[in-house]
Amino acid sequence: MKLASRLHARLGDFWWWSICLFVALRIGDVINAVVGLWLVPKYVGQEELGAVLPLLQVSSVLGLPISILVLVFMKFLNRYKTNGEDGKVKSLMRTFWMLASACIVLGCFVAAFLLPHFFDRIRIVSGSLGILIMASAVLSSTSPVFSNALQALKRFRSMATLNIFSAPLRLVVMLVAMPFRALSGYMLGQIAPSVLHIGWSIVALRRDLGHAITADSSWRRDLPAMMRYTGFVTLWMGTGTISAMIQTMIIRQRLPEAESAAYYMISRFAELATYAGLSLSAVMFPFAAEAHTKGKDSSRILRRMTVATVGFGFLCAVVLALFGQFIFKLTPLWSAYVVYVPDMVLLALVLTLGMAVGNFCSHQAARDDFSFLWFVVPLSVAQAAFYICFTGYDFFNGILPQSIVDWMGSLHIASLRNILWTMCVFTVLGAIGAAIVCWSDSKNTSHVNPKGGKRREHN
Repeated sequence: MKLASRLHARLGDFWWWSICLFVALRIGDVINAVVGLWLVPKYVGQEELGAVLPLLQVSSVLGLPISILVLVFMKFLNRYKTNGEDGKVKSLMRTFWMLASACIVLGCFVAAFLLPHFFDRIRIVSGSLGILIMASAVLSSTSPVFSNALQALKRFRSMATLNIFSAPLRLVVMLVAMPFRALSGYMLGQIAPSVLHIGWSIVALRRDLGHAITADSSWRRDLPAMMRYTGFVTLWMGTGTISAMIQTMIIRQRLPEAESAAYYMISRFAELATYAGLSLSAVMFPFAAEAHTKGKDSSRILRRMTVATVGFGFLCAVVLALFGQFIFKLTPLWSAYVVYVPDMVLLALVLTLGMAVGNFCSHQAARDDFSFLWFVVPLSVAQAAFYICFTGYDFFNGILPQSIVDWMGSLHIASLRNILWTMCVFTVLGAIGAAIVCWSDSKNTSHVNPKGGKRREHN
């Protein structure tokens, strides 16, 4: 314990808790790998395997309003906690639940209209999936309220413990439920960890926000700032989430079943490249928000986080390139997808760069700087429109000149490799946009004082 304390003091809170969360998340990832790479392919046939990721994405879309509230909540919760205003934190949490309840009711109405069309598009029988998807949407989007409260309050020990226990619970639920109906059991496995997160976090938060803290509603003076922040977050998260759902639906709907199943399999391996970025992001937001509240600069955290994210991701891509064929030949469940190893490596690189751009956007949002929207929103909209138009180019027969329609068809976008290269192009454009914003910020935040010749920082 003394060694751990000395190491903690030497590394500092940011890197110490980033490492702790990384270890905790990776312990869970071993179990999640069993789920994603063995259990799901074992019980879900190839004809339905490509529908797994769209199911998760539509759940994210239905829970989008609550997810937006969560990020706004976390931003201002951190501000109040930094200023020692625990009464405002408690009052804000109560108000959040009133708004979240309204979002849940709205989400049920939207789900009743959306889900039948959605199931038809991805070619699966709904059964009990509609209820389970709505439950997953509600629980998976509300559980971050508690985990993000722990994050904003820097209760990283509780977060690490949660991540260690949630994966085994998910595995047990899926082992019991998936033999009866594979996709329903899979969705139940998504729900169980959210229930654990909510219950565990309530117990952990009682020590910070128990009866000894009196609710203080004076936070309502910040409503104009909250509304402004909510508007920016809605643009950012709304376009990104809907674009991601369209991407997974296009892969499922307009690609052969073998290729949509292959996308599921290679994405399970390719996501290994994002593990470092996910761990660092969980710790970064409260530190960046706290630095902004105190008028300090957090660009050093961003630079180091980006280097670690990209370095780890590229290392994983190299390992997948060298050993991918050997890994896929280990079991008959994977051997059918060995020809997609080059696509897996490409996807790993795309996800790595995308994670770095996403972490950059989260860092800027923590600092109440949404200058990145000028490139994030247009790229999200353009990417979704590109997939829809170029994989369904027949729609334009008789609308556009036939030469243009023939050219669109000649690109053969409706194939897994071409969709991955399209993802790569848009991700690189996003990275260029992030680099431009960073360069612009470096020029605007540091300049020479004509009198004293000293640099000064503006946040």
